Amino acid sequence: MDTPARTQTDTAIANLVEMVVATTRYLGALSDLDDDDVRAPSLLPGWTRAHVVTHLSRNADALSNLVHWAESGQERYMYDSQEQRDADIETGSALSAHDLRVDASASAGRFMQAINELDVRHEDALVARMPGTPQFPARQVATIRLVELQVHHADLGIGFSHRDWEPEFCDLLLTQVVDDRADGPAMVLRATDTGGLWKYGVQGQGPTIEGMACDLAWWVLGRGSGTGLTSDSDVLPELGTWR
Repeated sequence: MDTPARTQTDTAIANLVEMVVATTRYLGALSDLDDDDVRAPSLLPGWTRAHVVTHLSRNADALSNLVHWAESGQERYMYDSQEQRDADIETGSALSAHDLRVDASASAGRFMQAINELDVRHEDALVARMPGTPQFPARQVATIRLVELQVHHADLGIGFSHRDWEPEFCDLLLTQVVDDRADGPAMVLRATDTGGLWKYGVQGQGPTIEGMACDLAWWVLGRGSGTGLTSDSDVLPELGTWR
């Protein structure tokens, strides 16, 4: 008997559940960090761990804005501007480890309350990251938060890594990043463990790169050196860093 295909609603619910798990795991990991730890570099060039933690906190508040927009019908973008987003991250990066934890927990709590109060009748309401950017249905907000948590928790370099991502999440991530890499180098990515296939750039032309889905996902985000991957051109394209 064939297994019925997942509906958009089924997928959204599954990602919401995974997002709750990822939130708990992330907040628990922060409890072990002291002031020296948060001042140390993260795996993201130019960002300390404090930058990463602050970014996730402001991301929670930004996504809460979208949920309130969907509920009320009043425009509330994630960020007023890219400049304001960056300035808020820089300001928060100076906080102590204790204050970063408090901020992380409080902002995550605000987001969880907002997403749990999103009425099913408003899940199709269109929202957007910033003025002039593409709109998307509010049901995708929990998935966006899941991606942010999983990727940036790994960026902290404190034990949880991309190798801990579930194969389903890696496939999700690789699919999502296709649009972000639309103007980048052409290439075909093939996951040797999940069987997934993704075409990036102009009509998916360019080298075919193979490896485990988690290694492909980490690399396509601009992390690492491509350890575990092979290319039929013997060279991996150079990619910028996804933040």
